[in-house]
Amino acid sequence: MRNLKAGSAFIVVIGLITIFLVGSSFYTIESGTVGVISTFGEYSEEEAQPGLHWKIPVVQSVRVFDIKLQTVNYIGHRDDPDLPGVINKPQITVLDDKNLKIGTDLTIQYSPMADRANEILAIFGPNYFDKKLNAIIRNVVRDVAGQYHAETIASQRVELGNAIRAKLLEEFEGLPFTLREVALRNLELPRIVTEKIEQVQQAKQEEQRLAMVEKQAQQEQKIKTTQANTRLIEVTTQAKADAEKRKIEADARAYAILKEAEAIAEANRKIAKSVTPVLVEYNTVEKWNGTMPQTVMTGNNKVTPNVLLGVGK
Repeated sequence: MRNLKAGSAFIVVIGLITIFLVGSSFYTIESGTVGVISTFGEYSEEEAQPGLHWKIPVVQSVRVFDIKLQTVNYIGHRDDPDLPGVINKPQITVLDDKNLKIGTDLTIQYSPMADRANEILAIFGPNYFDKKLNAIIRNVVRDVAGQYHAETIASQRVELGNAIRAKLLEEFEGLPFTLREVALRNLELPRIVTEKIEQVQQAKQEEQRLAMVEKQAQQEQKIKTTQANTRLIEVTTQAKADAEKRKIEADARAYAILKEAEAIAEANRKIAKSVTPVLVEYNTVEKWNGTMPQTVMTGNNKVTPNVLLGVGK
């Protein structure tokens, strides 16, 4: 009886072990991840893709590896806690040729290569970012940004961002990672540089203000000149009109006087033509009253009546 109970317990144990082994032989890989299979501690060359898989119990183990897009933020001065798929690091400090510090804020996005997950774990381990990528990114940013001057780097931001991206693409070649995006977000300049930039901006603003004032004054002067010219044209036009009117009036008066003189001259001509000695003598006789004129003494000469009457010689 005792042997029967022992045998039954052994069968139960074997059954439980069998169930455990069979149950642990199956595993599931979710989307966005791959499974790296290890056989007696050695990673296999092929990764398990999303779905249901089977492994050899005890002999093989599976490490789930995230291949989704990873984001790294280099922002500010604190090392904030990381989030799933998001790594937060302090900004990268760069020294220019004058040893002026430039704080560089940027965001990097990359993806681990799914078909090289076993290589990543074998060479770098699960903490591959801190072991490999972080150092590469910081060195590239310092090398590239260090070639710029703190006084002018703000105006060359686009050029700097493109240069950092191009250099990082070179560094990522051959690595089991794909660089997706590089975004230069902000440049923190030294205070002495920001003050100088502010002074330059204020000078430019003042220059623009003075230019606007001068332009406005020129426009006002132009308006006044236009108004003066318009007034001068009006006055000149009116003067010409008045002069033309006076000329017409003078010409009319001169013409009238000329015609009047011509008429008088014509009348005098006709009168002079009509007066003859006979007519004069006739008029004299006609006007005589019958009284003989007396001799008039004019100095030593005597004037006879015949002479006075104009009759006879």
